[in-house]
Amino acid sequence: MVETKKHVKRTFSPEFKEGAVKLARELGNVSAASRQLGVVGSLLRNWITAGESARMQGKGLAGVLEERDRVARLERENAILREEVEILKKATAYFSASHHPRNTPGSKPTVRSTH
Repeated sequence: MVETKKHVKRTFSPEFKEGAVKLARELGNVSAASRQLGVVGSLLRNWITAGESARMQGKGLAGVLEERDRVARLERENAILREEVEILKKATAYFSASHHPRNTPGSKPTVRSTH
């Protein structure tokens, strides 16, 4: 039987991220810095990009990363809520149709008295 590794999401402190960005700049090589730190190169590149963005906005790296995380969380929540709304719309249409039969070909039309 083949064993599968569980993917565990590692979290890094803002100080670690800032230090990683500083190390990558000092070494001038993102790949070497990421190997030395034990992180994936693309993750370190994301931190570097966020750091550059933070400097342009006059914020710290931690603030920009927290904002990105918050936006990503809200986008996930928004997608879930949109799915739930679609399900509720379909359920409403289904139950509405079952309580109010439609006039279909071959069925007797419903006649309401006006008295």
